[in-house]
Amino acid sequence: MTQHAQNARILIIDDSVAEATLTKLTLQADRIGCSIEHVTDGYTGIDKLKQAALTDRAYHIVILDVNMPVISGCETLEIIRNTGEIADTYVAILTSLQCKTDCPRDLFLCHAKKADIYLHKETTLDDFEAELIQLKTDYEERRQIAAINSKDI
Repeated sequence: MTQHAQNARILIIDDSVAEATLTKLTLQADRIGCSIEHVTDGYTGIDKLKQAALTDRAYHIVILDVNMPVISGCETLEIIRNTGEIADTYVAILTSLQCKTDCPRDLFLCHAKKADIYLHKETTLDDFEAELIQLKTDYEERRQIAAINSKDI
């Protein structure tokens, strides 16, 4: 893994402290040396993203729960994509496979709002770890493409 991915700053936006902790522990188990923070609602997450964007410590990856009270993950994603200084933040949508009514609609909306990748909560720990490894790989590939494209300009 390249230096960029190893030093990634990750913000988890999830109203469930237990699930956010599991995500954080799974990422830390891979020993990638990233910085991980957690907030429990979209508005706080957006504020943290905007504040960090004004410094040299911007977040590289957001792991965003779809189903949250007050402001949903889809609404949070829409605000992120429409806020200049954070619009290009890599966003991974975190969703449950067992939701019956809201998930298909919410996932469609998140796709329309340009989520980067999807993670599933209701998987085995090994499967979830594999999804997080895929997130890191996908993130790094997109960063490398962006770097190459910026050199062509």
